[in-house]
Amino acid sequence: MVENYPKKIDKLPSNLGEVFHSARDIKFSDKTENNVKMTATITRYLDFIEDLYQMAKNNKDKLGFDEKVLGKIDRKYRKYRLDHGAEIREIFYISRDEEFPHIYENADFSPNTIRNSIKEGESKADKVICERASHD
Repeated sequence: MVENYPKKIDKLPSNLGEVFHSARDIKFSDKTENNVKMTATITRYLDFIEDLYQMAKNNKDKLGFDEKVLGKIDRKYRKYRLDHGAEIREIFYISRDEEFPHIYENADFSPNTIRNSIKEGESKADKVICERASHD
């Protein structure tokens, strides 16, 4: 997971611009944490639905379930899983560098800035993947 708004800081803000910048980072990093929690919750719900579906499928004769009903449930489950499912096995946080934080950085969507951000994220992700592969 690439954190565009890191919550860890090396030093406390020393002026109003840095305070604004830090407050923004905290606000958006809290949103990231909430998204991770919601994804994990949805995954647990989908796993629970899968367990119930398998129980129904494996006992369809005892329960008197119609194949069409089971097929409909299976199609809905697969669609929910495809549209909303996720499985979080492990999270690696990658934070972007902020050499010169400024008040307008959230509004800088210039091609050069976007290209550099993508390049930085890819480079850091590659580094984490290589480090992880060397530990396995």
